[in-house]
Amino acid sequence: MSARRDDDAPLLQVENLQTVFFTDKETVRAVDGVSFDVRRGESVGVVGESGSGKSVTARSIMGLIDSPGRVVGGSIEYKGEELTDNTEKEWQQVRGGEIAMVFQDPLTSLNPVYTVGNQIKESLRLHQGLRGREATEAAVELLEDVGIPDAPRRIDEYPHEFSGGMRQRAVIAVALACDPDLLICDEPTTALDVTIQAQILDLLEDLKVEHDLGIMFITHDLGVIAEITDRVNVMYAGEMVESAPVEELFENPKHPYTEGMLESIPGRNERGEPLRTIEGEVPTPNEPATYCRFAPRCPEAFDDCEHVHPVQVDVADGDEEHRAACLLYPEDAPRSEAVDVHQSRDDATEREVNE
Repeated sequence: MSARRDDDAPLLQVENLQTVFFTDKETVRAVDGVSFDVRRGESVGVVGESGSGKSVTARSIMGLIDSPGRVVGGSIEYKGEELTDNTEKEWQQVRGGEIAMVFQDPLTSLNPVYTVGNQIKESLRLHQGLRGREATEAAVELLEDVGIPDAPRRIDEYPHEFSGGMRQRAVIAVALACDPDLLICDEPTTALDVTIQAQILDLLEDLKVEHDLGIMFITHDLGVIAEITDRVNVMYAGEMVESAPVEELFENPKHPYTEGMLESIPGRNERGEPLRTIEGEVPTPNEPATYCRFAPRCPEAFDDCEHVHPVQVDVADGDEEHRAACLLYPEDAPRSEAVDVHQSRDDATEREVNE
């Protein structure tokens, strides 16, 4: 890993990330020019429908893209060190010990033939060098930290003896045993009922504060985003279409896709009004983005949306960092001038990539 020291740099900084899958039938640009960062002690959300590229973004950051996919461009910097040129040995040093991941289904993350305690102690041995009684005591403490009662007894139980919520807590304990600074959570509450989901979100918030973790939280559920994140990135067809602090996004959404998702949440509309739906499906991004990928589903689309690729521009009314990739902005500019802003910036980005 090539290092660059900068005390003010984010914990994780992703710039123009491009991950492509080369299949016999087509080339899928699953992640196409994604940029965002995560700082220590904050939770950053990535939200969007299934197929938008959220999980591929996470797996790219972890170096877990399998053939026929690969990262073909952009930068992933962790603590100022570039990760995209890592060897597999270097990736193994990063995974777990620096960046840990919590997946959606805890049953696929835990080995059914080993006790929960053995799996936690294995992480403690690999990443912290703990063995024997010291490892056992640390494992019990981790189970207690994630809210599992009677931890000294339950450490000897198998995953099938835990409830769904307790299994997810155990998975988080395994991740924390690696002593990471960045935790990537990929839909960790989707399979849980609402009550258990709320407990897991509260747990993650407490752990973020206690361990000064940076958290990247992936979900399709804007209700979860409102509960757990400080900043949020809205993803669609491989691209980030809107980025803002979470309160700003909910109070003042700018991109038509974000507006549509928010209007589909029960409780936000007037009583008796039907929930809004977004017609159509997320397209497979199998060609360069020379137009707005959301245009076929967008109620605000106009002719230029089919020919000009929108880039993120500042849409904040105040001091908030709020950006959206939509030809409707800058809002105070005539439409033709707004389109020219996107066209010129997209051309400049393409020249930089080609160079």
